[in-house]
Amino acid sequence: MQTKPAGSVKEMLISAAQIPSVNKFISKCEDAEREVAQYLSMCAQSYGLKYKMIEAPGTGNNLLITREFKSGAPWIMFAAHMDTVSGDGMARDPFAAEEINGRIYGRGVSDDKGGLCASIWALKETSQEGSCPNNIAVLATVDEEQRRTGAVAFTAYLPSLGFKPSGVIVAEPTLFKPIVRHAGVAHFSVTVKGRAAHASEPYKGKSAINGMLKVIETIEKEYIANLRAVDPLCGKAQCSINMINGGRQVNAVPDLCVIKIDRRFMPGEKSGDVIVDIEKILAKLRLADPELDVSVNMDFYDDPLSQDIDGTFIQWALGSLKKSGYNSTPAGAQYATDAGEFNRAGLPCVIIGPGNDALSHTAEESIGIDELETGVKIFKALMRSDYTGR
Repeated sequence: MQTKPAGSVKEMLISAAQIPSVNKFISKCEDAEREVAQYLSMCAQSYGLKYKMIEAPGTGNNLLITREFKSGAPWIMFAAHMDTVSGDGMARDPFAAEEINGRIYGRGVSDDKGGLCASIWALKETSQEGSCPNNIAVLATVDEEQRRTGAVAFTAYLPSLGFKPSGVIVAEPTLFKPIVRHAGVAHFSVTVKGRAAHASEPYKGKSAINGMLKVIETIEKEYIANLRAVDPLCGKAQCSINMINGGRQVNAVPDLCVIKIDRRFMPGEKSGDVIVDIEKILAKLRLADPELDVSVNMDFYDDPLSQDIDGTFIQWALGSLKKSGYNSTPAGAQYATDAGEFNRAGLPCVIIGPGNDALSHTAEESIGIDELETGVKIFKALMRSDYTGR
């Protein structure tokens, strides 16, 4: 880990990206983001900023960096996450953070360490310049990529924070489009149980894989193909079967098969309806085949970001972007972020930041150094836009 503070936002990002912080539930590494938080807190302290660790039980610690410019002034919070998805399958060393032709390549450079470092660097520069009409906080969360335990822990901590943010700028890679609504996500499992038998006598068993073939075909035809929900900003509801695991060994009839399904639902839809609708389909299958032992279980869900885009904070953020010459047209997204949790706690959110989400989680994840520097400029413009004078 780097032992000296970064001298530029590029240096900060390279150092942060060289520290592996693959989400705990992917890597099985406890406190996966700890070294990133330690590095960024060391930087913050050297820049004269205050920081504290906020526990996210069972996952690690969020890092909160603050600068109070004026007592009684509104607080604007910026938020980004420290965890990444796996680096497996990347075209280059995922944690080398190589600089090639004006771009930095590596896992997490775009999603989401670019936005995180741009936020901290913007606060560093704003703090060193002296006055600011708003008080500023930067929250670095753990576990955004899987279960959002960091965002949940922070919202639970809000009553003890000592101030309430007027709203949150969530620094995700959006190519600087301001996202004000986004889809929700549900991850659920469907399990088929069979009866094991030796492969030399398969007629004595009941293949869970064969049973799952019927389940997959029916879900594809009767559920996925019939999704109709549409949001004018976020697009159409989506669903896909993305993982399958069945069998214990090659010479045995499989007694278990599990599929994992991702469902993206639009503002206005309810996550609880997903299980209800799938259960109706499974009930038909059981009726047709009483021996089919199939069940569904919700693994994780995250409600959509659905908020009044005419609200004060959102209109202030959009107006500030427009006044500074940046894109101020409100947009939606089909992915989900920590903004859903923040908004559920009563915090309005605008998602905007450097990087292209189309490169997130891919073999060629990268971010342009010019994008990173533009991110600093945009975040400084928001920090310096007087919220009381909205």
